[in-house]
Amino acid sequence: MTRLPPASRRPRRTARLPTAGACLCLTAAASAAAAQDDTQSWNAVFASGPVSENSRLLVWFDGHARFRDDASNLDTTILRPGIGWRASPRLDLWAGYALVSTRRPGPDVEEHRIWQQATYPVVTIAGGRLTGRTRIEQRFRVGGDDTGWRLRQFLRWSRPIEGGPVSVVLSNETFVGLNDTDWGQGDGFDQNRAFAGLAWQAAPGLRVEGGYMNQQIKGNARPDRSNDNLVLSVFRTF
Repeated sequence: MTRLPPASRRPRRTARLPTAGACLCLTAAASAAAAQDDTQSWNAVFASGPVSENSRLLVWFDGHARFRDDASNLDTTILRPGIGWRASPRLDLWAGYALVSTRRPGPDVEEHRIWQQATYPVVTIAGGRLTGRTRIEQRFRVGGDDTGWRLRQFLRWSRPIEGGPVSVVLSNETFVGLNDTDWGQGDGFDQNRAFAGLAWQAAPGLRVEGGYMNQQIKGNARPDRSNDNLVLSVFRTF
C-alpha cells in the first residue's frame, strides 16, 4: 500500500482558474441552487372529533393535494387516517397511518408512514390561543430497506379579529430526522414550515384557512431549497 508523505511535506498544488471561468462556475452553481426553489399550491381537508357525543374515542383524517412548478403540476398526495383517545380535557393522544405519493418524471415515490401524536393547548397569550401538536413518524419508502424516524413539532397561534368570524393565524412546524436511512432521510434538521394567514369560522365546527407558507428544506444530496406555498385548508370538527 502506498503511503502518502505527511501533509507538511507534500508539494502544494495551487488551483489556477481564470477569473471569468470562476465567475461562470459560481453563476452556474447559483442557478442550479435557485432552480430548486418553487411556488406551490397546497390544498387540504381535515376532520376530527369523538365517535359519539361525550365519547373519549376519537377519529382523525386529513387529505392533501399539493401542486409544484408554479402550481401547474400535481406533486404530492397524502391520505392520513387515525384514531385517538381523550386522555384529559387538555390532552388528546393519536395514532394512525399515512400514504404519501409524490409524482416524478420517472417512477412515483411512494411512502408509508405510521404516526403517533399528542395535541394540546399551550397558553393564552397576546389575546390569542396557542396550541401544539407533537408527532413522531416511522417512514417506510418503497425501494428502501431502512425505517426513518422523524419528529415534527407544530405550534399554532390564532386570535379573532374584534370577536368576529375571522381570525389571524400564525403557525410553525419544525421537522427533525432522528436517524439516517438508505433512501435519503438525514439525521438532524429536515425542514421548517412557517405560515401566516386568516381563518374564517364559516359555521360551528367548520373553519376555512388560507395564507402563505415559507418552506425551508435541508438538502442532503441536493442544495437546500426554499419554497413559497399558497395554502388553503378546510377543517371540520365534530
